[in-house]
Amino acid sequence: MIQTLPLHPDRDTLAGELHARPPLPLTTPVTISRLAQTRDPGAERGAATAHLDVLCRRYGVTSPAPDADFVLADFGRFTLRYERHTEFDGWTFLRPGPDAAAPDPFADTAIEAVPTDWLAALPGRTLVAAHLAVVRTAGEDEPPPPGCFVPDNLAGSSLAAGVATAWTDFRPGPDGFTRILLQDHGMSPAAAGRLAQALWEVETYRLLALLALPQARAAGPELGRASASLAAIAARLPGLDALDAERAALEELTDLATTIERLAAETADRFSASRAYHVLVGRRLQSVREERLHGLPTLAEYLERRLDPAIATVEATGARIATLSTRCARAVDLLRARVAVAQEAQSGKLLAAMAETGHAQLRLQETV
Repeated sequence: MIQTLPLHPDRDTLAGELHARPPLPLTTPVTISRLAQTRDPGAERGAATAHLDVLCRRYGVTSPAPDADFVLADFGRFTLRYERHTEFDGWTFLRPGPDAAAPDPFADTAIEAVPTDWLAALPGRTLVAAHLAVVRTAGEDEPPPPGCFVPDNLAGSSLAAGVATAWTDFRPGPDGFTRILLQDHGMSPAAAGRLAQALWEVETYRLLALLALPQARAAGPELGRASASLAAIAARLPGLDALDAERAALEELTDLATTIERLAAETADRFSASRAYHVLVGRRLQSVREERLHGLPTLAEYLERRLDPAIATVEATGARIATLSTRCARAVDLLRARVAVAQEAQSGKLLAAMAETGHAQLRLQETV
């Protein structure tokens, strides 16, 4: 029936967007390793899937489509979930994990089953590297095994009305991976998959949100110099009484405006992406329905104290660039108007002098 109707060319794509990256049902215990690779500028769209095809051929697994945005493949020793996002590629490796009695749930991680030579050749650069261990425990009062996390940085919370407990310190472990422990108190496989995905996405998006912070910090000194220069030029404007001086000041302002607009162009996309990722972090934390546990900060509270100030710095830098751009544009417009008026006055004097000269020549000719 639907085939007989005139369909929008993007209908199927838009309808499938809600199911583009579905949660994967998980059977506890399971260990998960998550990588997010930022793509190099100018990288080909199919570079990640081409690299995935190398792994598939090695294990005799069906190759992915060259333009695939989502791939789920079972390699026997581990399962791989690949996702293509706007500016990064997500690689999630899963394998059966240790039981609750294991002294260290992160001793045998999922990524250890993946060929190291293939991992070393992953396209892009690693921004996110995290281990997520899902273990079954009797109750939510059971603390994480000693040595898993730094006690002074520990955050933990009860999730989804008490069916699970999450622990993390958001710090890289000895292998450079951050660690998240998810204790299962009776989750269904579907619920375990949803919670695990929400937690690894929190870790992914929080680092992507922070990508703008180095740019914001680097722009600070240049913005300070630009603001001081603009204030100095503005203070000189009332005392300018010569056209040449006004033209020189206008040239300075134009150069300053160029500098500010360059900063705006260099930071606009990154700052905008940072805001979007920050929103995603908040939404993923809302979806896990945290409740306070043992008097520790929840994941949301921990990130609110550490992540929000960094995002505020990015927002303040963006606002500062916009304000400087507006102030500089007003100063340029004002000085251009002054220069135009001065030029008109100078042109009027020149025309008057030329008229007087012509009148004198006419009188001289009449006398002769």
